[in-house]
Amino acid sequence: MKKYVMGNTAIAAGAVEAGVRVVTGYPGTPATEIVEELSEVSGINAEWHTNELVALEVAMGASLCNIRSLAVMKHNGTNVATDFLMHINFTGIRGGMVLISADDPGGNSSQNEEDTRILIHTYGHLPIFDPSSPQEAKEMIKVAYDLSEQTESCFVLRPVMRVCHARSIMEISDMVAVSERKPDFINDRSRYVMSAVAEKAAGGKMRPLWRHELLNQKQADFTAIAEASPFNWIEEGDGDIGLIGCGIGYSYIKEAESMLGKKYPVLKLGTLPLPREKVLEFLQKVKTVIVFEEIEPVVERLVKLLCFEAGISVKVLGRESFLPAVGELSAYGVVDALAKLDSSISTGNSSTISAQIAPPIRTRTQCVGCSYRGLLNALKQVVRKHKGVVTGDIGCHDAGSFPPIELQSTIYCMGASIPLATGMKASGFDKPVVALIGDSTFFHMGINGLINAIYNRSNITIVVADNGTTAMTGFQPHPGSGEDIRRQAAPKISVQKLVEALGISARTVNPYNIEETRVAIEEAVKEEGVSVVVSCAPCYLRASRRNILPFQPRKVKIDSERCNGCKTCINDFGCPALRYENEKVTKNEMTCVDCGLCADVCKRGAII
Repeated sequence: MKKYVMGNTAIAAGAVEAGVRVVTGYPGTPATEIVEELSEVSGINAEWHTNELVALEVAMGASLCNIRSLAVMKHNGTNVATDFLMHINFTGIRGGMVLISADDPGGNSSQNEEDTRILIHTYGHLPIFDPSSPQEAKEMIKVAYDLSEQTESCFVLRPVMRVCHARSIMEISDMVAVSERKPDFINDRSRYVMSAVAEKAAGGKMRPLWRHELLNQKQADFTAIAEASPFNWIEEGDGDIGLIGCGIGYSYIKEAESMLGKKYPVLKLGTLPLPREKVLEFLQKVKTVIVFEEIEPVVERLVKLLCFEAGISVKVLGRESFLPAVGELSAYGVVDALAKLDSSISTGNSSTISAQIAPPIRTRTQCVGCSYRGLLNALKQVVRKHKGVVTGDIGCHDAGSFPPIELQSTIYCMGASIPLATGMKASGFDKPVVALIGDSTFFHMGINGLINAIYNRSNITIVVADNGTTAMTGFQPHPGSGEDIRRQAAPKISVQKLVEALGISARTVNPYNIEETRVAIEEAVKEEGVSVVVSCAPCYLRASRRNILPFQPRKVKIDSERCNGCKTCINDFGCPALRYENEKVTKNEMTCVDCGLCADVCKRGAII
């Protein structure tokens, strides 16, 4: 049946057709929907895990029992999982195993942009499929499972955001688990026990050295697979300027050709390693090539090396010196690049058009009615009073680092807030330091930082913003939610009890009561050693969709006579339902949800 589906749905459908049985992951845009789609398929065990490292390890456990598994994460999560990834490349796998590492060129929904091909292929020597479209991603993952078992290696599918979230009409059958394979385990310690011991089977070589040699021997197999792959091909065209399209780069090339009404020689690439012979064949046809790839010049450098080794005099251009070194590619970018080399193309105004259709820039903020707004206001009062610093983390609350609140001074990766605070105090910094972290991030990577802070007797305050869900990526459950991915009841792990089990008394507050929250944070900041405040209130948006209000509604009215237009409610609070008109503050009746938090912020009593 033909359906109009998102790329992530297509990938999920391909995994089902390939016989996947165990699916693991941690929520992260642009890959989240893959796991959610698969969780609805009967016969597939799909789970959210505490972090991506755990997810990859669970997937490998299933593979050891000869069951096809899938680990799903975004590029930041691949960083977290790297330790284990750099071991399974040595041991290999048993049941077919695929890792989806979804990159986000341009950092559309990430704190950085990163090309995980370098980590996975250049360093990890694992094969990668780089899809150019949702349809190709669906086909690639099916092929990847067969090749994974054929080579006893984990294969990686690397869809970028524009593939994950693109929509396409394609043939999608009903998702029904098809594998009837029975799990079994073969005890092979020489393969699966990674330890620095001499290996008899390898003539006394140290086991890590022996396994590394076996990994290197597989590279020839991976290259042969690339040469024969249906995802790499050459298209004939006019002129001596050749275009190499890697993954989504190929789609941008085809769109640009359509815009220009021209046809160039094109080499479409969907694999790493490269199909060496096919690349050399293409290079013989042109004098100049432009490599379009997201994000780093990985293929560009490999093509330059091939030219050098083969003695081919072809000018190779790409991200390294010709195209923009950062950010996303686009069809307009392809046109602009071609215009620099092809005199038949008018320079035109493609860049101007891109700028004209670009979405307006707006600052990050919480939803109307969000409990985090009350928490941030209370925290800001304390930090401002004591001239302290807030180290932030990943989550909805990170909007507090932007105007008008401008509270968090640092935001890096998940779990970094607590160690950063610990380090600041270790430096001798004599002002209060507060680490602000969300509940999902706390379970993901925050617990280690907390234990470390306690062990090293750090003098910091930790505020855990507990809204009961992983809200930023779409309300996925976590160990503190009390439900699993299928919204069925699951063991609920209490942040407060976990903290108290470590010997720390946790203050629990309702962030819809700003004064109560402020007093608790004030007391915590004055304590010696590690202190913890847990802000507990359900995510308003999720609760309201279930017809539950996490606060007692207060009909908000603004007394224009009392309002002097000081804008404290706007500048210190930042609720989108408040606006400044005619030197007075008014509220948007359509968006205000009557949480009443703004009334607690107004010092003149103008909001009632």
